[in-house]
Amino acid sequence: MEERQWEAGWEVDEVKKTGPHFQMEYLAIQEQRVALIRSYNFWYVFGVAASLSSYWLLMFMALSVSSLPLIVAAGVIGTTIVWFAYHVVINIDRGVVALYPRIVFLELLLGYDFYRDYLRRRPRGGTERSFIEKCEQINAETTGELWREIYSQFNAKDFPGSRRLTAHFRLAAVLTTIMYWVIIGIIVLPQYFGHVG
Repeated sequence: MEERQWEAGWEVDEVKKTGPHFQMEYLAIQEQRVALIRSYNFWYVFGVAASLSSYWLLMFMALSVSSLPLIVAAGVIGTTIVWFAYHVVINIDRGVVALYPRIVFLELLLGYDFYRDYLRRRPRGGTERSFIEKCEQINAETTGELWREIYSQFNAKDFPGSRRLTAHFRLAAVLTTIMYWVIIGIIVLPQYFGHVG
């Protein structure tokens, strides 16, 4: 009996009239979204700190013993760690994006416009706006039908990381990598190639 009710859902108009049956789920999913965002921020800060620490430790050791392989290793290891941290962020961010259809579904049922309005106002967010507009035009009689329609409109590729905070993380990873190799170049080139000829 419960499975059938879950498949069909409740009448959408009835849910809107009788009150926020889905309010607890909405609060839980927003908490999950915030927890995922905190998680990728933590991973990135930890990754960058580990990258900088290992880079400078290896550079100090390399300069102490005048070892070119160790200098190169410092650059390779520091770069690898910072890009690993960035890819962890991207994977966690995909989890955030995967929550969007359910958030939109719950907001339409509950009459909220918090996250829909946020997605609509994204800079250069034409695909986000299009998704929200399509969802708002859905005419469904049951919650099950509404959910299926919203989910069928969803495509994760319409929500690229370049339009969210992860774009800043990518820029930081690029600049950190450049800094590592410029420092290595400044140290290595004059010492090993300055006296050629």
